[in-house]
Amino acid sequence: MAETKHFKEEIQELLDNRLDPEARLEVEKHLELCEECRTELEALRWTKQFSRQQYAAEAAPAKLEEDILAALNLDDRRSGSRSVTTWSWWPQQRAMLAYGFLLCVAIALVLSYFILREPLRKSPELVSQPQIPVKPELSSPTKPLPEPEPSPQRLPTKPKLSPKLKSDAKPKLAAKPKLTTRPVLPTKPEFPAEVAQDYRSYKAEKLPLILQTEDVREMEKFFSEAGITFQTRVFDLGMMNYRLVGGRVHQLINRQSALFVYRGEDNKILVCQMYPGQVTELLPAGAVRRENKGIEFYIYRINGLTVVFWQEGTVICVLSSDINPEEVVQLAFAKAVKI
Repeated sequence: MAETKHFKEEIQELLDNRLDPEARLEVEKHLELCEECRTELEALRWTKQFSRQQYAAEAAPAKLEEDILAALNLDDRRSGSRSVTTWSWWPQQRAMLAYGFLLCVAIALVLSYFILREPLRKSPELVSQPQIPVKPELSSPTKPLPEPEPSPQRLPTKPKLSPKLKSDAKPKLAAKPKLTTRPVLPTKPEFPAEVAQDYRSYKAEKLPLILQTEDVREMEKFFSEAGITFQTRVFDLGMMNYRLVGGRVHQLINRQSALFVYRGEDNKILVCQMYPGQVTELLPAGAVRRENKGIEFYIYRINGLTVVFWQEGTVICVLSSDINPEEVVQLAFAKAVKI
């Protein structure tokens, strides 16, 4: 099975609103399925909002120029009371010095403003987490103004960002803060997304059935002889107008599963899989939970498909379809048995 491609650099471009419509649509579709990328997006968004609130360029005092001119005028008045010297160029020289001083102050304020607006993305202290290689960065027509850099203060622990942003060589006014870290937990396999992909592969005739039969007992015997180590339970849905089509021994990520298919009226398709494991250990967050007959069901909606998981002893059962979501849930309720 191909590794899932992550959009690490494109997430930064999406946050800065620099993606073209086609690339933006592709990244947003990926974020719907990838919890890791969603976490990184939220971390980037939080960091930028925090720095924007903490750092705003401070304007020069409103009365700075007035105070300087007042001081110079006072000095002129004092000089006027003294005897006039033979150096007629001195008043002009003093005015030139005053204007030069004002010019230096203005230049210093402008330089301070732009230095303080050095982008947050220059920070070399962002903590990294493992990631797969990403594709080259998409080109963008324009680039937004850089964000203000963070203040030298400790921040609360937040989700970790990928190390894709490198620091450019630029003068720094102050040391940048280090984000506090916490251990990185291993990511759970995306079983709901894989089950949904298996459903699409079957409908696209890319996942053939090894045995084609309408006999549920023959289907269970096939799984036993094909090496499935747990007891399968292929149920009869004839009362609900669904008939068994067949099945195969399937590889679901790192688990061997018994996969079998039902077909109903108007060519409605149900794909059921059974594999060893515990739902509390293998399923990611984001499920809608419902209980029926003392059994807890975990329901996911993935791009128009409904995927329902539940536990039967040491085996996880999952039913997937593109029919009405409530109909899929009711079929799962009918099939499930508390063990």
